[in-house]
Amino acid sequence: MKKHKIISNNSSLTKLLYSSYLPKILNCAFDINLFEVLAQKELSLAEISGKLKTVENITEALLDVLIAVDLIKKKEGKYSLLQTANDFFLDASRANIVNVVKGFSGSAGPFDNLKEVLHDGSPIFNDRMWTGEDIIASMEQQQYGGAIQNVLAFIRTIPEFTTCKKMCDFAGSVGYFSFEFIQENPQIESHVYDLPEVCRLAKEIKKEEEYYHRITYHDFDMVSNGSFGSGYDFFFSSHFLYKLNAEQTLTEFFKRVNQALNPGGLFVSNHITSPADGKNDITLSIIELITRCVGYPTHQLPEIDLKNALEKAGFGEFRTKYLADEAPYPTLLLSAVKITDIQ
Repeated sequence: MKKHKIISNNSSLTKLLYSSYLPKILNCAFDINLFEVLAQKELSLAEISGKLKTVENITEALLDVLIAVDLIKKKEGKYSLLQTANDFFLDASRANIVNVVKGFSGSAGPFDNLKEVLHDGSPIFNDRMWTGEDIIASMEQQQYGGAIQNVLAFIRTIPEFTTCKKMCDFAGSVGYFSFEFIQENPQIESHVYDLPEVCRLAKEIKKEEEYYHRITYHDFDMVSNGSFGSGYDFFFSSHFLYKLNAEQTLTEFFKRVNQALNPGGLFVSNHITSPADGKNDITLSIIELITRCVGYPTHQLPEIDLKNALEKAGFGEFRTKYLADEAPYPTLLLSAVKITDIQ
């Protein structure tokens, strides 16, 4: 069956769906007594976590969601309730609607055990959670809701891309970006690196697709320091670099990318980033809370961290595009050119 061309994007729909988690998040805040702890007080993160006996980094993510929906404010490191929370969420209020809010909460979602995670900490992250056929199919479908179109529009503005012949699609899943890049540039041969089970699945479900013969899948352990080849003109990374930045190993990774690229080689990144205005974005705050609850450190990569790591690894000539309305969450597209060899 021929796949039809996607004209719109799923930004508004995705924001709507993430907002549906808010009642569940609010119910957890009620259960742990968060609003009562902050009643008529200004407290630091450490003080709040101490009183609630909760894990600090997950509590911080929860507070960020509540800031994004204008229930809590943060000033000079201190958190306090805004008027809406004071009026409607405190036991002492005659207008308390906590029981009403509880009537809106669903279940069987990522926040069913939020209260337990806040108190006990997150589980060990399962780095195989994105390797099943169903989840990979879902991820690919989501990318075609606007993300792939946004990346392609950005790529078309980069002159160096038209001369690229060999690319690395790192942590590229089943290669959905690679298939699109190949159609944009008929010279490209792509090398997709991902976990062994993902590569096995890709070879099975993609073998009948046009351009499959121009993609090579390579088994790769993402936590190892194994080689991901060399002689590339183009290196692409999408939604992979978050943990490396959190662990302060991003510069070392980019040094390896530098060594894998030919002189003048092109690097392109597609990652969720911090909001340009510094305000808490509702969807992004909820994504960050989900991320920390499953044991992953963060799902944001600030532009300044990305550029600093690339500069230290011999890259320059940056081009950037910040996506707000075109994406369901703040997204940074960035390209850089290898200008210095790193040994």
